[in-house]
Amino acid sequence: MLRRLFAAACCVAVVGCGAVPPEPTQPALGPSAVATAAPEGGVLLSSLGYSFAPVGFSVPEGAVITERVDQNNTVVAVLTAPSGVEVASYLRETLPDQGWEITADDNDSLLFERGQEYGAFTVTGEYAALSLRWDARS
Repeated sequence: MLRRLFAAACCVAVVGCGAVPPEPTQPALGPSAVATAAPEGGVLLSSLGYSFAPVGFSVPEGAVITERVDQNNTVVAVLTAPSGVEVASYLRETLPDQGWEITADDNDSLLFERGQEYGAFTVTGEYAALSLRWDARS
């Protein structure tokens, strides 16, 4: 009985070794701006350590990000500096030049999109939050 279990385990191990490893999942980004440098006064999210940020997406220089999510379909940054009002102003100024359309703008909160990429920005007290996604608006 022990020999049969050992033989079965060996067969499973051999078969498993021949399996093709799954392909890594890449973000399904929509059309991205070709900008690879941040606008004046900005810094790319990719320069701040984000692997999945949309190409060319930036925040103001000196941004202090206290919480982050960096996944293949969602990027989040919670900022404590500069002020939320300043970040909102920076986004209003720079997003259109990068191909983003601002679809809502009220009380220093923004919604914006570019192809299949969607973004939101909001301010509450001393915190500001930026969320970017490209996942069928879930």
